[in-house]
Amino acid sequence: MNHRVSPKAGTRRTHAERSAATRQHLIATAIDVIQHRSLEEMSIHELAKSAGMTSGAVQHHFESKAVLMMNVLSELIESTVRSGEFWPSAALPARERATQFVQAVWSLVYAQPRFIVAWNIYLGCRNQPEVLGHIAELRQSVQARMHEGFFGAFPELAAEPDRDGLLGLVLSSLRGLGLLQLFAPAPQSAPPTVPDAAQQAQLSCLADWIAARCEAAAVPPKARTRRR
Repeated sequence: MNHRVSPKAGTRRTHAERSAATRQHLIATAIDVIQHRSLEEMSIHELAKSAGMTSGAVQHHFESKAVLMMNVLSELIESTVRSGEFWPSAALPARERATQFVQAVWSLVYAQPRFIVAWNIYLGCRNQPEVLGHIAELRQSVQARMHEGFFGAFPELAAEPDRDGLLGLVLSSLRGLGLLQLFAPAPQSAPPTVPDAAQQAQLSCLADWIAARCEAAAVPPKARTRRR
């Protein structure tokens, strides 16, 4: 006699798993609302309506919009980390490394719609100390990871006296280029992760500058003095 097991047997989720799945659904819905409409429209009521739930059910998971926004920001940061590896091998030539890094960080982080969503939240929550504190913690965490990854990929620059300023300039350049998407005409014929001619020119200049700094840093100090 054969005993068949129902496909659903043993697959029932726990309460914690169902709750986590609901939270992820709400966060994803909130990101979609902000991206395709606006932060102002992202209320608990609107989130409940868009997610097919009641406001009370949403507040069971996120008691306020501020708490929801903090969770959305955390998810945006983590999704950036999960999106792919953008640190090139330190064994590659400096120019190849710099080009790979700039192109990868652009396509995986700064050209992504979630980057603009995050900035909408940053700008829209300036009068909410609770959210601003959470943003500061996230920025500190991201900065530490970027610092470790960048100087691991470009070890020539790790000992440079202005290394923090150098990394800050690189990230500020990419951030500024990403924010220009706020003013881009829509719809675009190409995906946002594909840079247009002007963006590509700036990304190439940034990669060239990183490579030039690496090549200069690799020159022995005595040789630098002779060149001067």
